[in-house]
Order: sequence, then C-alpha cells, then structure tokens
Amino acid sequence: MIRIRCRPIVRMAAMALGAALVGCQTPPYEPKRPSEPPRHLAARVLRPVVAVTEFENQSSFAGQWKLGGGMADLLITELLNSGRVIVLERQHLDDTLGELLRQGKTLFRPEGRVATGRLKNVRYVIRGVITDFTVTGDASGWFRTETAGGRIGGRSAKVSLNLRITDVETGEVIASVRADGTARASVFGAAVDYRRLSFGGDAFFQTPLGRATEAAIRDAVARILDRLPTEYWMPRVADVVDGRVVINGGQNVGLTIGLEFIAREPPRVVTDPLTGDPLDAFPGRLIGRLRIEEVRPTTSLATPIEGGPFPRGAWLEAVPPPPASRPLR
Repeated sequence: MIRIRCRPIVRMAAMALGAALVGCQTPPYEPKRPSEPPRHLAARVLRPVVAVTEFENQSSFAGQWKLGGGMADLLITELLNSGRVIVLERQHLDDTLGELLRQGKTLFRPEGRVATGRLKNVRYVIRGVITDFTVTGDASGWFRTETAGGRIGGRSAKVSLNLRITDVETGEVIASVRADGTARASVFGAAVDYRRLSFGGDAFFQTPLGRATEAAIRDAVARILDRLPTEYWMPRVADVVDGRVVINGGQNVGLTIGLEFIAREPPRVVTDPLTGDPLDAFPGRLIGRLRIEEVRPTTSLATPIEGGPFPRGAWLEAVPPPPASRPLR
C-alpha cells in the first residue's frame, strides 16, 4: 500500500477551504452610505424627508400631560429649525386627506382646487421612547422620586429619550440613538408646582424639567442629523419638450451651457432568488448623449447629440471636460 503524506500547508489549505464551504453565506448587498456625489459636478446635498411618530412613554411619570404627542411636537419643531430635513405631517394626516377628498366633490367649485397626487413620500420614520422624565425633590406627587435629594442638594430634573430611525424603503432600522438632558435648581430656589403648568409652554421651559427637556430634544436632533444618510442630487431626465431634453437641475446645481451627459437606463439590481435580497447593481443600457444648450434656475434644456429616445427618469453621467493643454515653452 502506498501512503501519500500531505504537506502541512496543503492540509491547512484544505481545512480552510472546507470551513469556508460549510459556512458559506451570500453577503447582503448594501447601498453606499453616504452616496457619492456626481462626478465633475458640484456636490449638492439633498434634505432627507422624515416623519416623526408619537412618542411612547415608558417613564414613571404619573401626571396628566400627554408626553407622547408633546415630545414629538418639540422634536418636529427643532428638526424644522435645523433647516437640514424636510418634515412631513403624519400624526394628523387624516385631516389633510379629508380636506383633499372634500375638495374633490362636486359641491365645491373647481377654481382653486388643490391638485391630487402631490403628497410627498416619507423616506425615514423617527420613533421615540421616553425612558426618564423625573424631578427630585418634587412635592406635587407627579414624580415618583425621593424628596431627600431635593432638600439636600436642590431640585434636579432628568429627561432621557431613545430614538430609532427606520428606512421606509427597506424597513431596516438604520440607527438607534439615546439623548439625555439634565438641569438643576438652587437649594434656595422657589418650589415649582408643575401641575399648574402646560407642557411646552414658556413657563414650563423656565423650570428645571423644562430646561432638561429642551436639552434632551436638542441632543436628540444633533444625534439624528449625524446618523441620517447623506444623499446627493443626481442628474436625471425630467421630461422632453419640443425635442429638447429637460434635466432636473440648472443654476441651483451649477450646470453650465455646453456640458455633455451620457444617458443610461436605470441600473439593473440583481437579487438573490432565495431571499430576494439585493446582491449587486449593474449599469443600465446606454441610451445616448446630450449637450446642454440652455440653463434655467432649476432646470436645463439639452439637445440630443446621438442616440435616443430619452425617457423620463433616465440616468445621466456628466462627461468630463478635456484636459487643459499646457502652453509651449
């Protein structure tokens, strides 16, 4: 009998290959976050579209304030003040839909009627949970905390929030953040009767609890804006008017006359036949070439150079300008 002795390196390679085959799994395809700005064009960051749902109150607060809706309203206000997101009304959407349905009835005149089918779609939903909403040294009975800390070190307040950001397209929770806010009143400060205050009012924000709430909301907004994916404007075909192709950007994104684009069909996404998860994306079929002839504030008009037709939604890739020639010495 002839015995074949495997070299150690061969045995190790075989063991590694066997382990790889046993535990082989198709890795999920994940889109790039943040997205890359279009080449050869000025980068313009898009404002993500978000909606905030009513908070869930898991704190020990025993008062009659409606913390869930009130905390959501404060977060919406602070998000709007940031100017970095578009916030859509979802808590009272039924009122908006009811008005649209009423205007569509024959009892109302057609003049001034709002066009339907124009409501924006939410990309990210923000859900919040109130985990702490307490005041030490409070005598109102609303807060289940010991009063000794208030008598010795002054009244203090703490507000803690947990927030989740969900991608509506995939249902994936892309981020979970925690925000906290604390404030302390002097030992000689006057006692606050929170039962006489309205949540979110001017007098409320003068109290330790109000200042803690404000600090927690600002902390939450800063963390949310830091975790939201960055998306850039991308050139697309918006329409074709009188033989000229309308591009979805103009002076607002720095487009100029003479700039050329290659037009393609949307990329083809390949999915796993077992799970349906996206695996990879391939460039779409080449459609043709365009050159910008007119630039407007928010659109540009381009003339086809070759190929076509150019359907709405076609992807555009900017053609890089030729390298500048060096002067002869």
